[in-house]
This record gives sequence, structure tokens and C-alpha cells, in this order.
Amino acid sequence: MMKIKTLIFCLLLSVIACDDIIEVVDISNKTVSILAPTNDAILKTNEITFTWDALEEAETYQIQVASPNFVNATQILVDSTLAKTSFTKTLDSGSYQWRVRAGNSDYQTAYTVISFDLDTAVVPDISNTPVELSAPADNATFSNSEAINFSWKTIDGATEYVLQIATPNFENPAKTLEDKTLTETTFSVSSLEKENYQWRVKAKNAIHETNYTTRNFIIQ
Repeated sequence: MMKIKTLIFCLLLSVIACDDIIEVVDISNKTVSILAPTNDAILKTNEITFTWDALEEAETYQIQVASPNFVNATQILVDSTLAKTSFTKTLDSGSYQWRVRAGNSDYQTAYTVISFDLDTAVVPDISNTPVELSAPADNATFSNSEAINFSWKTIDGATEYVLQIATPNFENPAKTLEDKTLTETTFSVSSLEKENYQWRVKAKNAIHETNYTTRNFIIQ
């Protein structure tokens, strides 16, 4: 009986010893993939969410944020270790670097380092300013051999415009022919099929955008 107990005890010790020597995966040559902010990004909002891809076999991530960079840092604003793959911080306008590395119980990766700028100068709120369409007039009729020139008026504070053309309309579109983001206020198309169409334009800037302004036209 004593021999059996001794044998069982030895087997238990062997199992425990095996558990103790389970190999930890070496992740030191892997790289953390950054999602946002990306390198040299210029951001327009004070609340920044730093995100990165999860790394297989990693248990924690260390994130640091410095101003203006890590070589000549005047401030280390963030130095946190966490298990999740995102971190949010409110920052003032300026130049920054952020970096993140992954770790497990035995190994850690090198830092992935990203530079970005934060410019929170006031961005005009254009959301209540409708786009004024110039041409063609609503319900204008064209032949399918004509070029159609679309134009609209500039909105102060807008940096780009989105133009869309659909048939027969946007509520029940059979087809969207154009979906363009433009910095200019004109656009042309030609050789459209004989159908009823709608076109619409909205204005945008870094933070705000207007509603669409919509008109109809017909190709006969």
C-alpha cells in the first residue's frame, strides 16, 4: 500500500513539474500592428483613441505617449499597461509620438512608434448650411448625346463635396452611377441611357457635413 501511495505521489509531482515547464512562446521578433492614429496623421479632435491589432500569444500591451517625441520628450503623458487593444486620452494641440509593445510572462516585442499632430483650431460648423445647386435646373431634360454639366455654389468652411447620381431616384435606386468626393464645385457626365435620374450634393469638412441637396433630370 505504501508503494502505491509513493507511486501516486511521484506521478503527481511529475505532472506538476510538467506544468511548470510549459514553454512560453517567444514573441520578441513580432511587431504590433497599428490601426490608429497612423504615422504623420493630422487629427482635428482632442479625444484620441489609440488602437492596434491583437498579437497572438501576447498577454498585455504597454502604451506610451510623449510630447513632442520620445527622443526630446518634454512630457510623457501616458505610460500604461493593459490587456485590451485600445486606449483613449484627451490631448491639447501639438506634436506627439505614441508607441506600443506587446508582452507575455517571458518576452516582449520592440515598440512600434508612431508620430502624429493634433490641430484643434476651430472647424466651422456647416451642418445647417444647405448646398445651393446651380445647374442643371430641377427636372431638366437632355438627349443621351449631350454632356451634362453639374455645378453648385461654394460653402465657406467646406473642404470637399460629395456628388452622387442614381437612377431612377435615391429612395429606390436601381443603380448608382456616380459617387464622387470632389474639392471643386463642378462635374460632367455624358452618354447616359434614357432614364429618369436624381443627383445630389453635400459639403464636408474635417468634422461637419451638410445634408444632401437633391434635384431630378431626365435623359430622353
